Amino acid sequence: MECVFGLVGNDFAIVVADTSAVHSILVHKSNEDKIMFLDSHKLIAASGEPGDRVQFTEYIQKNVALYQFRNGIPLTTSAAANFTRGELATALRKFKDVFGLTYSSVSIGINT
Repeated sequence: MECVFGLVGNDFAIVVADTSAVHSILVHKSNEDKIMFLDSHKLIAASGEPGDRVQFTEYIQKNVALYQFRNGIPLTTSAAANFTRGELATALRKFKDVFGLTYSSVSIGINT
């Protein structure tokens, strides 16, 4: 069982994720990093099938960087979260019959 969650306070945010990559009763890895930095003020933590999780979080990371490269300003935290939500909804609708896609994510950011 995988665990990812975040806590937000008045002036802090904490993101926690386990580091195990398991399938059924087999533990494949015990040092899997499930938290990825989107930029200097935003990160995303994800759980789900290892291949889907890594590919989707890298896709989000690269598109957030592409937006900043093209426009010269970074995405706000809410814009990055909305982009992630939209892409996840599209992926779930598009591939629900092909893959048993299960995915959870927590996005945390600080607007400066």
